[in-house]
Amino acid sequence: MKSQGITSPSDSAALQDETQPTPNPAPDSGAEPHLLREIYAELCKLRAMVGDMQNRIANAAPVQAARAISIDAAQALLGCGRSRIFELLRSGALRRAPKVGKVAMITLDSLEALQECFAREPAPKRKRQPAQQSTGRAEKDAILKLIRQA
Repeated sequence: MKSQGITSPSDSAALQDETQPTPNPAPDSGAEPHLLREIYAELCKLRAMVGDMQNRIANAAPVQAARAISIDAAQALLGCGRSRIFELLRSGALRRAPKVGKVAMITLDSLEALQECFAREPAPKRKRQPAQQSTGRAEKDAILKLIRQA
């Protein structure tokens, strides 16, 4: 059974150390606030530099994008549909570039070559279709004739 009032000498010394506040070192006559201001200024500079680096990384185009574009971008440039792009890839008019993640890419060189080919060839002329004659005129006359007779 333990007695509540009796403590060992080492326990009482530990209790006294915990209850006694540690003395604070005396400030060096204004040097500490000056040092804190310098540290804060340096921290602000570092934050600004990190922010600039993050912006450059976020806005920088990947190296692959300089040599290739996505299928969606090729659609917009050529003004055709996705199936037509894949037909051009199968026929060899366009060449694939390595994928970027899951996005299929097309080499920019092959796209430019295809556009030059289109620019050199004259556009095919369409034959003019004759205007279709209205066959409904006879029917309208017949209906009007029936109405007048009634």
